[in-house]
Amino acid sequence: MIESKLALLKNLTLLLVEDDEKLLKNLKTTLSLFFKDIITANNGSSALKLYEKNCVDVIITDYVMPIMSGYELCVAVREKNKKIPMIIISNHTDQDKLLKSISLNLSEYLVKPLEYATLTKALLKIILKMEENNSLIEYISPSMKYNIITKELYNNEKKIFLTKSEIAALEFFVKNKNQLISSDKISFAIEKESNKSEQAIKNIVYRLRKKLGKDTIENVQGLGYILNLR
Repeated sequence: MIESKLALLKNLTLLLVEDDEKLLKNLKTTLSLFFKDIITANNGSSALKLYEKNCVDVIITDYVMPIMSGYELCVAVREKNKKIPMIIISNHTDQDKLLKSISLNLSEYLVKPLEYATLTKALLKIILKMEENNSLIEYISPSMKYNIITKELYNNEKKIFLTKSEIAALEFFVKNKNQLISSDKISFAIEKESNKSEQAIKNIVYRLRKKLGKDTIENVQGLGYILNLR
């Protein structure tokens, strides 16, 4: 049961933030056993920029870092996303730090050095909480839902085919629902190595609007698009 639950993480992307280069490398090696993709940063400021440009499902961050702390990073992310699972790791069991972190609704607060069993227990807790909160399913409308794990879109339980580019764009829209996002950001989310043209983005959005309903994605002339969800 535990193995099957943890296997669900293989469909998710982790943002891992740690200023200790050696520890970051070791953590990435261990966590790559669980996650599909891992994006790394060595401070909160860089991590926040990466979060805004990528489809991130889980965040694990050190507490004390230069430029922007892990706590400040989590505060900034929580303002944008109330549900994303976040774990803070720290050298300290400082009572003030623990109390400050309570308001962030963290999945876990872990103290270094991290043990494998402690880490896997925290990851299992994340999956169980996501299932409990129905966070693995995003409802586009009362009849239409997108499964984050299987990358499948259903309308009245009928599967709607999505191309790889449409999946990447839809996930980025869902992450930034009810927010204006530019074509450049959508392009980066779809294909990080090379930017897609403005026309290519328009074509992808056009196809998504046909599948989701034309009023679901709003075109803000000259600025970008908004996925309007309740």
